[in-house]
Amino acid sequence: MAAQLQLGVKRLYRKMIKSLPGVMEQYEFTTLQENDCKRLLKKHFSKYYAESNPAVIEMLTVKGKMELDETLNMHKTPCHILKLLTTDIEKPERMEDEIAKLEYMKLAQGSEFMAAFYQGK
Repeated sequence: MAAQLQLGVKRLYRKMIKSLPGVMEQYEFTTLQENDCKRLLKKHFSKYYAESNPAVIEMLTVKGKMELDETLNMHKTPCHILKLLTTDIEKPERMEDEIAKLEYMKLAQGSEFMAAFYQGK
């Protein structure tokens, strides 16, 4: 049973890593680097590395699959994915400012009000 769960997690991780370039292109994330996104994705997975409860592992795997499917089917807005990719795992309330600001400003291009708002003016 544990081996099957471990295999499911590994498959999900590989699928997410393989999907990352397509997702970045789909959502037009130009300021994010693929290697940084892979590192952040690895951080998300390693957060639960020590988890040993099979029910929790299965639930996290199912949630991960749902997140990936929603992302690939474009059911999420760029802001959702950006928050997921740039949220610091250790301090979820703090975002990596440089990357987030650049992407949010790119999303708001054409709107002077939104650009000023994201810059804090």
